[in-house]
Amino acid sequence: MCMLPLNCLFFLLHRMHIFIGFLLLPSVFSQLITHDYCVLGAGPGGLQIAKFLDEAGRDYIVFERSQGPGSFFQHFPRHRKLISINKRFTGSKNKEFNFRHDWNSLLSQDESLRFSHYSHDFFPHADDMVKYLQNFSTALNVLYDREIRNVRMKASYDAWNGHYFLLEDQTVQEYLCNVLLVATGLSVLNKLKFPGEEYTEGYETISIDPSNFTGQSVLILGRGNSAFETAENILSSTNFVHMIGRSRVRLSWSTHYVGDLRSVRLKPASGLKSKYPFLKPNYEAKYSQGLFVIGTASHAIDFRKSAGGFIHGFRYTARTVHRLMENRYHHIPWPSTHYPISQLPNVLLRRINEASGLYQMFEILVDVILLGLDSTTFEYLEEVPVGTIPTLAENTGRKIYNTGVFILIMEYGKNFSGPEKDVFHYNRAIGEAKAAWRSNFLHPVIYYYRQLPSEQQMDFRPHGWPLPRPDYIHHVVEDFLTHWTGPNSHILPLRRFLENCLQKDLRAFYSDHCFVFSLTHQTLPIFCQQVYLQNQGLKRKR
Repeated sequence: MCMLPLNCLFFLLHRMHIFIGFLLLPSVFSQLITHDYCVLGAGPGGLQIAKFLDEAGRDYIVFERSQGPGSFFQHFPRHRKLISINKRFTGSKNKEFNFRHDWNSLLSQDESLRFSHYSHDFFPHADDMVKYLQNFSTALNVLYDREIRNVRMKASYDAWNGHYFLLEDQTVQEYLCNVLLVATGLSVLNKLKFPGEEYTEGYETISIDPSNFTGQSVLILGRGNSAFETAENILSSTNFVHMIGRSRVRLSWSTHYVGDLRSVRLKPASGLKSKYPFLKPNYEAKYSQGLFVIGTASHAIDFRKSAGGFIHGFRYTARTVHRLMENRYHHIPWPSTHYPISQLPNVLLRRINEASGLYQMFEILVDVILLGLDSTTFEYLEEVPVGTIPTLAENTGRKIYNTGVFILIMEYGKNFSGPEKDVFHYNRAIGEAKAAWRSNFLHPVIYYYRQLPSEQQMDFRPHGWPLPRPDYIHHVVEDFLTHWTGPNSHILPLRRFLENCLQKDLRAFYSDHCFVFSLTHQTLPIFCQQVYLQNQGLKRKR
């Protein structure tokens, strides 16, 4: 376990071929180039955070040691077929919903930068990703052929975090930054140590010409996507292919973890997460304030849980980092929308059926509904990292009253998926609303707390739970097509749950009903108060 900031920061960047340390420097620097934000790496993660910084008008620079963006995809996967889906047709015109089935596009205000414009294949060719990233990076401030070889920290009262990051490239040019965003991926190859290792050849250099294996017997170490990709390529030419691994084959449709085998193909963190840096829930290095990890390496937060190590996951976590930085460094609060409480069921249903960030980063990103001072209004915050909930006010800049909070999250059934689990067992599907808590497939869950959970409550939450036990909880029953629009199975149970928590009637009424209520009752339903009395009611069709 790392006890000193220097040690942990050294490890974080050591795996990315960078040295970092503290340096006492004079107050005057020669030929020093300064930027508020420095991004290391112009892969998908680096370009995504750069896009957010660019759209916000921030002072930033991206360093890339190769001659173009996305150099990983120029070489990998070796057999050139991506396993990230590119579903062009979903039956919906809703752009947000369609991102649930687009695993390659980065987030941008430019509609032309959707990956479906670059490939029609369900599993695209890697060259299409290279071209896409080249176009995505066109207007961004990227320096190519710049390998950052040294990173140092200099204490300063003027720096945003109490210290600057001093970077040096291969030409000995120095750059000074307030914030360092590491998006270099996991660039260190997995080297095995065992007798006879010198006779093995790694995935990164193995021939992709099947004829080179004609009549040979081949042993493949590993049973993940790269191993099966290689086996499938040489199967028709070999005498025999044998694969061994340290664990049984884990299929992604069984574990619901996108990093496991896809059926289309024949202080550091501890344990299996040791290849990832030690991060706080806000994706900041544990002991180095102002150093954030973006992209594949940010998967440390949700390793073997969600999609944070892949484009369709870290495009959203990069956005959360940007929003956190906007609040911390520029006093711009987390984006939010305000609604009258009568609209709570409608707003929740829209997010449940459309939100892509919650869907892709299930159990990691959540929507937070903050009730107003008198509980007649609410404020809606989208895609907040679940681990930052106890420090929500500090991280978002939003006022929190002790009037209650709802949290919307997407979850799988607790015991449904995992290695060797039979996810196709005959009674796997739950169709009745009264048994929604037994839902197995991905489904929305709403937690209600009278007060925001504390850090201690988060630390001692039940095993396997993303949040502490709430005052009330509601599972929306699973739906095979993820369309939670059933009047009796989805909408009515949700509304009644909200009414029980709020002790308010949230039914909607036509104007003539509200008129009758106003003549016969002293207190009107909240919908009539907030809609009809504001001259916004609907007339019944005759």
